[in-house]
Formats: sequence, structure tokens, C-alpha cells
Amino acid sequence: MTFLAKLCVMASILYIIRQLLYPMFRPASRKMKRKARQYRRDRERDRLREKFRLWHRRVAVTYVRPLLGESERIRLGKMIERLDLNLKPEQLRLNQILYSAGAAMLTLVMMSANTLLGYVTAIFIVLAWLYPVSELEKTIERKNRNIALDFPSFYSMVYYQYSRSVNIHLMDVIKDYLPNAGPDMAEELGVMLDNMVYGEEHALRQFKKRVPLHYIIKFCDIMETRLKGYDNIAQMTYLKNELDQFRIRELEAELERRERSNARIQLVLIVVLLFYIVIYYLFMTLDSIKMFQ
Repeated sequence: MTFLAKLCVMASILYIIRQLLYPMFRPASRKMKRKARQYRRDRERDRLREKFRLWHRRVAVTYVRPLLGESERIRLGKMIERLDLNLKPEQLRLNQILYSAGAAMLTLVMMSANTLLGYVTAIFIVLAWLYPVSELEKTIERKNRNIALDFPSFYSMVYYQYSRSVNIHLMDVIKDYLPNAGPDMAEELGVMLDNMVYGEEHALRQFKKRVPLHYIIKFCDIMETRLKGYDNIAQMTYLKNELDQFRIRELEAELERRERSNARIQLVLIVVLLFYIVIYYLFMTLDSIKMFQ
């Protein structure tokens, strides 16, 4: 028994040594080395990106601020705030300057090679100046369109919940709808839920300020009226009918777009088929001519 106890103690000591000390001296495997190198490269890349971001912000605030008017700063600031970007309006203007400078250098290089080609390349100077702002505008337009398409289904849930009972909280309706929402609509509703910490009325005002679409503004006004104690189910019904008509119009427009796309594809296929038929009969004719020569 004493020998068995000593053997168990020795086995326990060896197990502890293996679990605690052996990993410290064990050579790293190839997989661990690869992960360590990848992690080091990612850290270095993030560090360089952060340095560039700080340099970009410092240069923009120091040198570009005088080149930006107050009205333009407000307009760009609203666009950046709408997309929740970690940018300043001055940084956006600096991007415009850098892109245009790059396009100007490319134009000079092309002009040294060919004057006509240089004049054609000069168009990119204007496009480079417009690109940063136009990309933000396109992103905002895309988000607004996606939200407008998702909003009728969200409002249907709100309408049916409020038509059944007056003791419904908008926060609960939003939480029920979130799993079925699209990415852009889910993002806006998530921000709305965060703003509800300061009250539903504040959240509704911020929502229509962020997404100033016609139906969303009417929805927020109706919900603010309900919060004041008025039973405006008639206005809610009217808005629901408008949204149903909007959904039907969008479905019809989508159907027309798909029909036009299918018609274009069919036309291309017919042209390709005719091209192959012409090539086939051309080779058949050439073979026949060679045979009779």
C-alpha cells in the first residue's frame, strides 16, 4: 500500500510538471509560429493605419480648415453623422485634395506622352474631386432606400400592435421586429433603442432627424401625438394605406426593372446566336467554294 501511495504521488508530480513546466520549454509548432507571425503583421498594420489616421486628422484640422466654408462644413458634417463615420469634414476635403492632386499628376504624365491623351485624362481631376462626397451621397441614398423598403413591414407590426391595445410600448415592438429587419433598418432601430434611454419622444425626434423620409416623419409625428394621450388610430390607418400603396408601387417598379433586364439579356443572347449562325454559314460557304475549285 505504501508503494502504491508513493507511485500515485510520483505520478501526480509528473503530471503537474508536464502540465505546468513542459509547455514553457516545448518548441512552438509550425501552426503556432504562423499564427504568431500573422498576429504580429496585423498589429503592425493596425499601428501604421492608426498613425496615418492621426496624421491625416492633424493635417486636415491644421491646414485644410481655412479652405472649408461654414455651410460646406455643416453639410459634410451631417453626411458624416448620418453614416456614423469617425471623420471630420476637414478630412473629407483633404481626401478631395489628395485625390485631385493624384489625378493631376497622372494627367501631367499622360500629357508628356500624348497631348490628346493628357486632355482626356484631365477629366479624372474633376471626378477625383467629386468622388469622396459622391460616395457618401450614394451610401446615404442606398441606406435610405433600403430603410424605405423595410419600413412598411415594420409599420404594419406597429399598427396591428397598437390597434389591439393602447398599453403597447414601442420599444417592445422594435425588439420583436429586429430579427426580421434588414441590415440598414436594424442599424437605425438599434440606434433608436439606445436613444429610448432618454425617452420615446427623444428617440422619435432623433429617428426622423437621421432619416428624413416622408413616411418616417409622418410616423414619428403620429407616435409623438399618441405619447401625449391622443387616440389617433385614424391617422395610423391612413398612413398604413399610404404605405401599402407605396409597397405596391415599389413591387411593380421592381417587376418592370426585372422585365427590362430579362429583355436585355434575351436580346444579347439572340445577337450572339445570330453571330454564331452567320459564322457557321460563312464557313460552310467557304468550304463549298473550295470544294468546287
